[in-house]
Amino acid sequence: MSLRLALPLALLTLGSPATSQMLTLTPTNQSLCFASDDDDDQSGPVAYSPGSPACNETGVVDINVFAVDAHASGNGSPAVAFDVDAGVVADANPASTEYQAGRIAYDLTLEISGTGGADWDLVIDQQLQGLLTTVSDGDGSANAGATGAALALDGGPPLDFAAPVSRSAGRTGSQPFSASRIGDVVSGSGDATLSGSLEITIDAYSDCGGLLCLGNADEGAVLFGLDDVSSSIFVSADEYSTWGRAVGPDGYRVTFTLDAGPFCGDGTTDGGLGEECDDGNMASGDGCSDLCVVEFCGDGALQPGLGEECDDGNTTGGDGCSDVCAVELTVPALADPGAWLLALALAVAGARGLRRPRKAI
Repeated sequence: MSLRLALPLALLTLGSPATSQMLTLTPTNQSLCFASDDDDDQSGPVAYSPGSPACNETGVVDINVFAVDAHASGNGSPAVAFDVDAGVVADANPASTEYQAGRIAYDLTLEISGTGGADWDLVIDQQLQGLLTTVSDGDGSANAGATGAALALDGGPPLDFAAPVSRSAGRTGSQPFSASRIGDVVSGSGDATLSGSLEITIDAYSDCGGLLCLGNADEGAVLFGLDDVSSSIFVSADEYSTWGRAVGPDGYRVTFTLDAGPFCGDGTTDGGLGEECDDGNMASGDGCSDLCVVEFCGDGALQPGLGEECDDGNTTGGDGCSDVCAVELTVPALADPGAWLLALALAVAGARGLRRPRKAI
């Protein structure tokens, strides 16, 4: 019967949107600031806050700045990117030193959903790029440095990459650094929550010692996506534009891409899984069951979503449920004594009606 195939297929075409695999990334800023008069002194960490003097000390002759910004994009899709931009600069007072370090630290929470219990791979790609810069404009010294990225994620392989880099010079100039790590995979199955962390440290030192400094200390800075970490007349983006900043990505980026296997309910009929249909949901009664089997009039299961009033497991009419699964009104069989009495009463009533004389006009 043509209805058996035509009805479910029409409903499948108009069915619910397909269930899709989704990633949602929630980053939590746990960054730290380190301010000291001693080079490489990372004792006494202070929680990152742009308003904290340890993170943002600026003045006419004193600069000690660390700034960080980050955002996630693509939440609710199979691929999510997390970008971090940062910058640090140190410029000392006369006859003093300044050391500024910023530890870029984020807790990461990844929600994996819509997998239908299927196996999945989470592919992780990382890139970083920035500048180490020094300016010589007085008696003293300066340096700048950056560590590689330390990324950890539940159940995954070690994800650290890029060696520490540093620049120490008595001259003006820029030293680019860049690295990438592509194609790491974390595998699992079903919906899951993965937690992890990211750390990168950048630092800068400035020394304005000696009689010839006269307030013009050598300066050190790291530009890691933020080109202008200070509005100071001593340190500006213009001083560090000797390298093509248009090359991207600038700063740090990690991309998580979810690749889930096929499953009943993903909107794609997969014969290899034994699916006869897949309307993108796990509901029965709409033409495609929760096991991805085609539902039809005559399969013995009532599907109101198909407009069925009944389903007696066949497509034969005259038995109370028609060949289009509509309830039929039937005359009781005369073998039933009650049916005989009803038929006899109807016959008598009919006969009396026929014998009733007509009224004269």
